[in-house]
Formats: sequence, C-alpha cells, structure tokens
Amino acid sequence: MKTEQAKQLIQHYLDGTASAKEVHLVDSFVEQQLLENTWTADEAQKAAFGEKLKARIDAERLKKQEPGERVAKPKTITRRLWIIAASAAVLALCVIGGLFAIKNRTEDRTERYANDVAPGGNRAILTLADGRRIDLSGSKTGELATTNGLNVKKAANGLLVFSVIDNGVAKEEGKNNTITTPSGGQYQVNLPDGTLVWLNAETKFSFPSHFNGKNRSVELDGEAYFEVSKDKNHPFIVKSKKQEVEVLGTHFNIDSYDNNIGTKTTLLEGSVKIKGAGGEKVIAPGEQSVLYGNTIQVNAVDPAFAIDWKNGEFRFKNESLPSIMQKLSRWYGVQFVMDVRYELMPSFSGSVSRFDNISEVLKMLEETGNIKFYINGKVVTVK
Repeated sequence: MKTEQAKQLIQHYLDGTASAKEVHLVDSFVEQQLLENTWTADEAQKAAFGEKLKARIDAERLKKQEPGERVAKPKTITRRLWIIAASAAVLALCVIGGLFAIKNRTEDRTERYANDVAPGGNRAILTLADGRRIDLSGSKTGELATTNGLNVKKAANGLLVFSVIDNGVAKEEGKNNTITTPSGGQYQVNLPDGTLVWLNAETKFSFPSHFNGKNRSVELDGEAYFEVSKDKNHPFIVKSKKQEVEVLGTHFNIDSYDNNIGTKTTLLEGSVKIKGAGGEKVIAPGEQSVLYGNTIQVNAVDPAFAIDWKNGEFRFKNESLPSIMQKLSRWYGVQFVMDVRYELMPSFSGSVSRFDNISEVLKMLEETGNIKFYINGKVVTVK
C-alpha cells in the first residue's frame, strides 16, 4: 500500500466514510497484527496513540452536530475502537517508515553501484592448427575457414561447428585447434565427432582436427561442460590439471581452474573414470570427484550447482564469499578488494541470472549477509 492510500484509508475510517472494503481492511489488520501482539510499540506509545486519536474522533463528532444542539458528554470510546484507530495509524507509520527505509537504501545503492558492470557474453579466440587466429566475437555467421580437411562454421545461434570434409587429408601431427575464452567470455563448440562442449570464462580448450587414433583426446584448462557423442570403440578422454577423464558417451562438467584448490568432475549422465597420479575412481550420476594432489575424493552432489553457469545462472548453496568472488571476477572481469576479514563472512545461498549486471548479484548477496559492495570501474570493494 502506498503512503497516500494509507492516509486516505485512515481519514475515511475516522470521518465515517470508509467503504465496507476499507473497514474490513482495517479490521483485518487489527486482528492479524495488533491482537496477535505483533505491534511492538511500548504501552506508553499505545496510550499516546489512543488519546490523540480519541481527541480526533471527538472533534469529528462535534463538527457533525447541528448548531444549537446540546453537546452530549462523549461516550467512552470502546477499547476496540481505540485499538483499531491506533493500529490504522501505526499501519500508516509503518508504511511511511518502510518507504523511507527503502528510499534511503535505494539511494545508498545507487551511489555505490554508479559504475555498474555488464555481464559477459559469447567471446572467444579460435587459433587453428595452421596458426590462423579468428576473433569469434566479431566474426559473422557462416563459414569461417577450411583447414586440414576441416570446415569451420559459425551458426546463427553462435555455435561454432567443426565438420570433417575430407578424411583422406593427412593430419598435421602435434598441432591442435585451440579456443580461448577471456575473462567475461563463454562459447559453445560442436567437435568433429559430434560432441558438444560449453566453455566457461577464462578457459583454454584444445582438440585435433581429426580423431584418428584409438582415443578421442582433448585438453582443458579452465571449466567446460561436455555432452560426448557415443562411440564405444573410441573412448573420449579429457586431459586437465593432473587428471584424465575417460568416457564412452556421457554428460559431465570439469572445473580445473589453476587457482582452484582441487579439480572437480561432476557427472550428470552415464559414467566416467577419473585417473590421477595416485589411482583412479569411477563415478556415477549425481557424484562429484575432487582431485586434491594425488588423492581423489568422491561426494554426492546436486549437479545443478555445478552446471549453473552453462544454464545461464549463478546458483549458490552455503558457498563462501571467496569462492563466489572468483566466479564473479571471471564472468564480469572485475577485481575484488576485501576491506573486511572474509573468514568472518557467512556463507551465501541464492540464485540470480548470469546475464544481469553485477549489481543484481551484489544486491542478492547484501540481502543474505551483513556486507556492502562498492563498484569503482573494474574494482569492487567489499565492506
């Protein structure tokens, strides 16, 4: 309810012109708020409200008396009427106070978020096996290149498609195609074997023009989600930081950023084998392996939180502030500066679109914790 509406409601109730709907609104407020002891004012405040409103109602009665009419001693206003009138006033004060609080908070945020930062998007650099570099951000849709028996096209939806046009062409040994996403970049790729790969920000992904050997081997530094095309005769192998993931056909996510404590592999469908220096593990859907040094630890997880980025979201569940700041830094290309001890910060939970400005994410974090953010260019200060 807006401030003017609240004032009008109170006035109608006091001068006896309130509609049945308005009377019901006030009665409902009394029963739900005051009679349930949810009005937190002390007794002195309640009494003061009652006396002031009693005087106002008496004055309204006197105004309505005919000239010369004997003024009768006002009857004692019932406790319920006092309570109703007082509660209506409190309702207005709460509305007005709440609006002022929202206004002040909005003005505060407007100042702190004056230099808002836009989200990332489909940005990447493709380096072909022959050395040519193509900026995928500015390239038009359609055919981009033909090289080493491979055709490269950019689809209307931004998907980068690699298609084999001549299997008889001799493969250039030791040379791969590489896609690199910058801070604030992402890209989706369709490999020559039909495998779909989603690349997160600050990721480097390399693969051959032709999968001619026994295995379909690719390399990853960063984060990617894979939907591997099935081929039981040619296992798909992802080489990342200190581990290899071997699959036949499945859906999984690998998070292998250099500044992570461990390399995480999360399975959504099928099964994968994780190989590290200290051994190997096979994980099932709904499980996540974490490689710490030479140790592989397996936990049950909700995969939705591992692939939130691929689905255009930020989803946090009891996540630490440093972990969240890393994700925001990669996507928005900002640097966070801590003015508080992060170990004293609570964990955060919530979700927000990945395609909102950074201010929307920061607002959500402010609502769930005693924390404030200040944006200054590409630097975000945490207080």
